[in-house]
Amino acid sequence: MARPAKRDVLSEAAADYLKRANGLARPLGFKGPDDHFISPSKSGDPADEADRLRGAVSGAAVLLDERGEMMSSPQIASFMASQRDSGVRSLSFCIGGADGFDPGFRNEVVQAGGALLAFGRAVWPHALCRVMLAEQIYRALAILARHPYHRGG
Repeated sequence: MARPAKRDVLSEAAADYLKRANGLARPLGFKGPDDHFISPSKSGDPADEADRLRGAVSGAAVLLDERGEMMSSPQIASFMASQRDSGVRSLSFCIGGADGFDPGFRNEVVQAGGALLAFGRAVWPHALCRVMLAEQIYRALAILARHPYHRGG
């Protein structure tokens, strides 16, 4: 007898938040979130991953990095709105590989007007970080739309 397929609850949660975000994005002037997976570099070299990310990033990049700025949800919403209002056509939120981002790539992103965002100083597993990021994108859009989802101070 075959085992039932194992559910990937973290991927399901991320997909749910991104679906909700899509419902809020367009009326606010955002294209809506797309989810793209770039397979890790076989060598594990952050410089190789940086080259692949350069080809995939459109608009401004936001790197999730423990060295980044810790922002509240309203600050993330404000950042997204200010990027949109300054003419940035898209934001690419990037979760790095196991060895983090190449330092040169981090510097390029910041110099090009992107940002480094930290969900605290801890290092999080990629799949969990993806859920947290999807939820924060949805929450930021809910804040901008004055949707009751966000009840924070």
